[in-house]
Amino acid sequence: MHEWHSDFQLIERPTGRHDAFVGCSAQAATTVLKRPASPSAEGVRETMVQSLRFEPFLNFQIRFGRSFCVHIDSRRRAPIYVIGGDDCWLQFGNESAVALKHGDVVFLPRGGKHRVFSDPAAPPSSFEDLMACRPTRRGSTYDLQVAGNDSVWSGSFYWSANLASHPLVASLPSVLHLRAADATSWLPFMTDLVRWMADGHTGGKGVGMTETVGVLMRHMVLDWLRRTDTGQYADGSLAADLEDPRLLSALGAIHAQPAHPWTAESLAELCHMSRSTFSTRFQAQMHQSPMRYLACWRIHLAARLLREQRISLDQVAERVGYSTGAILARAYKRVLGISPRGSERK
Repeated sequence: MHEWHSDFQLIERPTGRHDAFVGCSAQAATTVLKRPASPSAEGVRETMVQSLRFEPFLNFQIRFGRSFCVHIDSRRRAPIYVIGGDDCWLQFGNESAVALKHGDVVFLPRGGKHRVFSDPAAPPSSFEDLMACRPTRRGSTYDLQVAGNDSVWSGSFYWSANLASHPLVASLPSVLHLRAADATSWLPFMTDLVRWMADGHTGGKGVGMTETVGVLMRHMVLDWLRRTDTGQYADGSLAADLEDPRLLSALGAIHAQPAHPWTAESLAELCHMSRSTFSTRFQAQMHQSPMRYLACWRIHLAARLLREQRISLDQVAERVGYSTGAILARAYKRVLGISPRGSERK
């Protein structure tokens, strides 16, 4: 049974916050913001994170007994897992397994082969095997009791290709693990709410689940950005250093004024760096060049405009910083691998 992934599409919701600047033409942006004011580090983080608005194609809650092992082989599905109950593990690819405890949250922004288990010797099941057990369905939320209530996993699945179209998501680690033991006071409240929302019997029955997991995702990424000043997470994994206020000035400018005719030189000037130093630091920290990041952000906004508004390709191009629709179409194809009109029909 493959019903769980056969008839859903990811649709990103408009943020509202960016509507005003998306409507600016490149010419207006050049006139108004030749030298944007330096934003605060926290303000830049919040602006970047607010733009992470996606809709999952599936929400879930699964109750396991003491022994379970589930394999996820698809690269197309990007999960957020909220762990409840007994200790267990997640193994991503061939990497070492990560210990998970009650209240932890794990986000795999690019999907990928992985398994979750309490007992590595337990007979493996696929997610499709679980979904074939006729779970209770409330809209796009599935509730399934495999055996007992020793472990309760709740969360959502997104299409990884759609998440990857956002340049900030593309810069995240393959496994983003937020530990309950390390998090601030907001996390227990959020994880309890997700579990209640996903409960199809005595809880929220899926109502509000999509919005709640979206808020959880944004706060996870915001927490990751804030923690980068240490350069290392509690589990020993390296984190990018985004605390340089000069680099944040460039990121803030890109997100606030995507239609501005930015160049590597003008962004470097905002950061009070040479072009080569700026480009090197940006590449190391964001895992892509400044101009690639800018292009991905513009194309992400263009895709949203094409889905949501009945306007021409030339009009979209003007709003996101390209001089013609033809130039936008070529950039769109380079970044997403499909034409703008092909994306509209998805």
